Amino acid sequence: MAPSDTAPLPRFHLMIGAACSGKSSAARILARCLQGPDQPPLRYICSGDIRQELYGDRSVLGRWDEVAAVIEEQLLAAIAAEEVVILEATYVKRCFRLAITQALPLPRPVQWIGWWLDTPVAVCLERNRQRAEPIPDTVIERQCAQLLESCPVPHRQEGFALVVRLQAEAMAGLEEQIPQELQRLEGCLQRGANRDAAYQLHGYSRLLDLERLLYLIRLLSRYPKLTATAEVEPEAEDGELERLLAPLPDGGLADQAAALLASLHGVCYGDAEAVAADLEWLDRNGFTARWQTAAAAAGRNAGSTPTLRLPPLQPPPWPDGPRRPTGGLPRLGDRDNFRQVLTLLRHLLHHPHDRQAGERISEHLASRLGGEDSSREVRTARQIHADLTEILTPYGFRLPGRSGRHGYALGTALLSLQELTTVAQLLEQQGQDLGDAVAAAIGRRLRRRLAGIEADRAVALPLRRWIQPTPPLPVSPAIDEAIRERQRLVIADVMAERLARRHGSRPRAVWPLQLLLHNGRWWLLHEHDPIGQAEGLLACLPLQRLHVFHGEQRPGRSRHQHDAALQRAELLRRHAGGVEFGDDLAAQLRWCGDGSALRPEDRVLLRFCCQPEVMVEIRRELDRFDQAAVRLSRPLPGDDWGRSDGPRQCLPWNDDPRHPYAVEIDLPGWVLRKDQELRRWLFAYGAALRLQGPEELVEEQRRWLAAAIDQCRGNGSAGLSIRAASDAAAADAAGESDPSGMALMLQPATARNRPRSALQHSPSQF
Repeated sequence: MAPSDTAPLPRFHLMIGAACSGKSSAARILARCLQGPDQPPLRYICSGDIRQELYGDRSVLGRWDEVAAVIEEQLLAAIAAEEVVILEATYVKRCFRLAITQALPLPRPVQWIGWWLDTPVAVCLERNRQRAEPIPDTVIERQCAQLLESCPVPHRQEGFALVVRLQAEAMAGLEEQIPQELQRLEGCLQRGANRDAAYQLHGYSRLLDLERLLYLIRLLSRYPKLTATAEVEPEAEDGELERLLAPLPDGGLADQAAALLASLHGVCYGDAEAVAADLEWLDRNGFTARWQTAAAAAGRNAGSTPTLRLPPLQPPPWPDGPRRPTGGLPRLGDRDNFRQVLTLLRHLLHHPHDRQAGERISEHLASRLGGEDSSREVRTARQIHADLTEILTPYGFRLPGRSGRHGYALGTALLSLQELTTVAQLLEQQGQDLGDAVAAAIGRRLRRRLAGIEADRAVALPLRRWIQPTPPLPVSPAIDEAIRERQRLVIADVMAERLARRHGSRPRAVWPLQLLLHNGRWWLLHEHDPIGQAEGLLACLPLQRLHVFHGEQRPGRSRHQHDAALQRAELLRRHAGGVEFGDDLAAQLRWCGDGSALRPEDRVLLRFCCQPEVMVEIRRELDRFDQAAVRLSRPLPGDDWGRSDGPRQCLPWNDDPRHPYAVEIDLPGWVLRKDQELRRWLFAYGAALRLQGPEELVEEQRRWLAAAIDQCRGNGSAGLSIRAASDAAAADAAGESDPSGMALMLQPATARNRPRSALQHSPSQF
């Protein structure tokens, strides 16, 4: 006959404590106190005795699942015989205790009493030394530490009707404490039951179910690879999950998440069916993106566009069959408390960085949560703070000792679905159009993970696109790895023999610093290995001309050295306006200082004047130079460059009415000697830009124009007009008059077509 709900429950006693804490002595005293003429029979179950039977030696640990199977068999026999049980084992971790009190399937409820031997570690170590076969001291120290951790400390909410804490360093102390605690036992049990009777139960009222849900949310938020698709990607490029559990089990998300929970937190949390139900509840209550997809699909079927508002959080109901728990309940075992804390956690998952600067995090969350759910009682800032420190911090959602003033980054999925889609598009385009292999790989993985979420969404066209005439050379993974690990590379310039005096063609050791995309090409910013010096020469080399011989596997140099070189390179880039850094280390170091060490030959003045039609474009190009080194004329009446340049507009207008705007730039000497990108920029404007200094660059422009015209004259079709244009261009470059107007043939079309009425007069008239 099945026992009725009013029948007294079997009472099982669980001894908890580290090795040598006195569990066996306390169990003997407890057994002596529980035996009497009117007491039910007693069954003593000891893990040491079970190991003696299984392996022939109490000190052999063996496999715990085999020991646990014998314990379960004896517990079932004790229930059938209506016996009182004393179970002795370490049970120092919460997952071990929950496996007995809540995860173990028993034919009828039992009342668990926990007896916690809280013995100082020094006493345990001293007793261990007196044993015939002592165990390693590290085992005892670890077990004592596990018992005193903030979250897993033994507590009645683990399913115990009561946890008795025994603090005694000698047997005499236990002889007094245990009988006293037995006399107080019934009153303590009744008071605990009265407190729990006020709780409104729900499906996560038991601590085992609640912790499995919290650990699952933490797992999914920390490892988004699990949440992105219905199953983990088979290739698992980065091995992120394999570092947690290898090999990963086959199956869907529920099976793999259950296996990970069992590995990370304990076997009792690894119920795949329960995890599947947890995942369904998370989807239904707006913790994942699937609720958004389902709401959007429902709106389209109804012919409307619904407001995607998070649904009110509803915990599952308490099952109809089981009676109320016989043990204690956690704080979130009450329905209202559960709704309040999980609503807070859901808000943090969706809005990790929505707090304004200077606002206290608890006050901010109280105002936001009150506005989202007006049907509930508004939570105060003090209550929010208590939830953060007492509940979310122990379960890893907030690091201990952190105020949270910088937001809550729960995992890496901090963007909305639309933003993630845009990021995937940009990464794919960067890989395809710019030859960035790293961006292409990340873009493909992100697109695959978004595929399940976007199944019923129309694929949007990209919002941005860049066009390259030819894709740049893909970046070698060896270079990426060397930059990331700050390791040295041995490289060579494959075009050095074709270029004049370009450091030679022999291989050299460099420290790679950064990859730069400049003028449609990838460049490697690197520092020459400074043998015997604090700093090395900084240089940039196009990847098309780069050959990597090998990299080093030993640890790289310090981050301080790496960052210092990057800071020097950024200073040089601003001064040079490009990626040409010269070949003189001493000159580089002088430019990286405060300017007091610069020599006269280090700085060269570039001066030119230009027509109004090209000044707008030149104005934009000037932004890449150090703004303190740039000076130019202010706009003429009727001209507009889009924004004011302030103090830089200090030069007077030029006397030439065709080239009224003057520009001056202070540049390092090596830029004007070596930078071909600067020449392509200046010479591309033709007669619309007239160079005025330095004289070496003016002569180079004249030679360039003459060579270009001579090349065109070779086809024999230009005749005298080309010769006249050549003479006119040379005269215009020299600042002479051009009465025939032949120089206009070399000007851009915009300059030839613009009315020149305003430019017929001298700028001094304005």
